[in-house]
Amino acid sequence: MKKKKEHVDEITVPVKSLEMLEEKAHSLDECMDHLKRLKAEFENYKKRHERILMENRQLSNERLIKELIPVLENLDRAMDKTSLASLSPLSSTESFFEGVSLINSQLKDTLKKQGLSRMQTIGLPFNPVLHEALMHVPSEQYPEDVIIEEVHGGYMLYDKVIKHAQVIVSKGSIQSVQPSDNQ
Repeated sequence: MKKKKEHVDEITVPVKSLEMLEEKAHSLDECMDHLKRLKAEFENYKKRHERILMENRQLSNERLIKELIPVLENLDRAMDKTSLASLSPLSSTESFFEGVSLINSQLKDTLKKQGLSRMQTIGLPFNPVLHEALMHVPSEQYPEDVIIEEVHGGYMLYDKVIKHAQVIVSKGSIQSVQPSDNQ
């Protein structure tokens, strides 16, 4: 079997067009290189940004923990049985309560410096964004949808709710809650 020789016609392209195509190909190669560099720089930026965020979180935790260490040490001293044993029973109870009260104040002050605040609740209108209603009860003293009792306090870190206050809310007076006999 004889192989047939394939015949390829030559295409003639004007020199100007060929030079233009080569320029465009070169320009395209430069753009691709530029895009690859930008992509690599962006990936490096993302990694650097994540590392900085992690370091900032760790540093902020470190500051808070450093401020809480004295509170922890004071609690340890308050719980030290050997120092309590040397006191008389009456003065022991009083001094223990006084010490724990001081530690409580110290802890509250430390957390307040970090932006923590306790919500005010009793006598204020119920707000589902801030409060969690555990019950609704009739009340002669408070109008409807006003908080009459706080079961557990709520806390905010700056302007963000981090723990909703658990509250009991007024239904209004007993007469307004009871169904009328006319119905």
